[in-house]
Amino acid sequence: MTKYLNLLLLFLFISCTSSKSKLAENNYFNKNYFYNDSLKVGIDFDKNVQFREVAFIKEKEFEQVLKGNKLSSKDLFLVADAKEKGIEMYFFYQNVPSAVNSNNIKTIIADTIHHTYFFEKQKGKRKVLGLLKANLSKDNNAAAYVSDFLNKISIDSLNTKKMSFVSIFMNDFPGVHPNPLFASKKLETAPLKSKEGNDIKFEFLATVNASMSNNKFYDSLIVGYEKERKQNFNSLIVDLSSKDDVYKDKAVFEKISEIAKENQVIMLNEDHYYPKHRLFAMELLETLKANGYHYLSLEAFNIESSEKESTPNYNNGIYTDEPYFAHFIRKAIALGFTVSGHENFDKGVDRELGQAKNIIKILEKDPKAKIFVYVGHDHIEKKNEKRKMMAEYFKELSGINPITINQTVICADIKQDLILIPRKYFTDTTKVKSSADYFLVNNLKPSLKIIYPNAEFKKEIIKSAKFSAFKNKEVLVEIVDFKEFDLMKNVAIPIESFLTVPKNETINFELPIGEYHIFVKTEDDEIIYDDDVIVT
Repeated sequence: MTKYLNLLLLFLFISCTSSKSKLAENNYFNKNYFYNDSLKVGIDFDKNVQFREVAFIKEKEFEQVLKGNKLSSKDLFLVADAKEKGIEMYFFYQNVPSAVNSNNIKTIIADTIHHTYFFEKQKGKRKVLGLLKANLSKDNNAAAYVSDFLNKISIDSLNTKKMSFVSIFMNDFPGVHPNPLFASKKLETAPLKSKEGNDIKFEFLATVNASMSNNKFYDSLIVGYEKERKQNFNSLIVDLSSKDDVYKDKAVFEKISEIAKENQVIMLNEDHYYPKHRLFAMELLETLKANGYHYLSLEAFNIESSEKESTPNYNNGIYTDEPYFAHFIRKAIALGFTVSGHENFDKGVDRELGQAKNIIKILEKDPKAKIFVYVGHDHIEKKNEKRKMMAEYFKELSGINPITINQTVICADIKQDLILIPRKYFTDTTKVKSSADYFLVNNLKPSLKIIYPNAEFKKEIIKSAKFSAFKNKEVLVEIVDFKEFDLMKNVAIPIESFLTVPKNETINFELPIGEYHIFVKTEDDEIIYDDDVIVT
């Protein structure tokens, strides 16, 4: 797992809601820090502040400041509450002609009897106006709060220590019913500098865009990500493909079947940007099941659900919201696997050690258990130069030598979908630093027709006048199985999410015969279609 995404496992994601005002479209949040890129306004709030959606605020809440200040409700760009202090805050923005180059602070209204304060702060042509209302039932010193707070409003200045790609990802890609198209836009246009190549911005963009198929931007990200590895491996893999003990396509499953017969634990890794890695794991399940495997253990997975939730759902973890990861889990459950998570959330225990101990708990209950362990990147390493990883701890503590398959290291342009290569062909090369027993080249192409091989697909068309505003813009279409939607509503994970451009107020696609719930979302985080569809 990448070091940046690693940080997110211990965070709760914050949900974002519906439509945004025009001024609020470029809002960025990081806990108590706010920044609007189009306005160039930053505000550093106290801890425990809560933000409210501007679109839902009624004008009567702040109408007292509109009169005489040449303001309108359209100038409102942020509403925040410091509930512990009993304080409500409303922020307005104006562009005004001015020669002022330094910050100019002026309190316009100071009604200490009713604990209401109206203030402004200006730099050049940019002016921020604020209304602060204090709750008289609270023990607070609103005047002192305003005086201190004015120093925390910055114009034409971004606090990069407070704002980061991590915070944008957490706030704009929430754990429940996210809008990856919106999150992608926010990450891509963020007012932050980014290094070239596989940096933190790339990692979050790739993760978010992996959830959306028919996605040219995702394709461009992956082309760059794979470029160097393909240059390193293309000719080598072509040469190795002629070897008798290098397995291709169907033979890959036959070889893993032989391995599964003789081994108690198989570990497969993934790159978190690749739905095709989850697809291979899903296709491997039947082979493992036929060889006595009954347990599936997943990184960053929480199986706990309420009575009204089935698995998978958005509450299961940060990776399950990608449709093909969800399909992987659905099939495992359908085949009778016991699905569990081995993530370590104990900050006092090394993450790798904690993961290994959690997998061993399965063996403590069932010593003969055969376990399929699915993880990210280096967790499968039984020998690592930098540090001891989960697989090495597992081997030491359990006495079981897990067979490890790495599908993250090698990329190659080959005619086959799958190639499985034994480790012996990489022992003398510096191109592969993994200690895995086998290496998989995975060129599978995810498709619903692979997920539902026996289903009859029919063309479906949805219509809406709202689509007319997006004849030149991509929208996100999310298709949810109706049974799951009926049970879990917004916690249900789509079976497919794809980008498309509406034509003549219509969107068309193919689905298996059945009943579904369809969402259509925009890059501005609006839902413009939300209805049931029956495909017959």
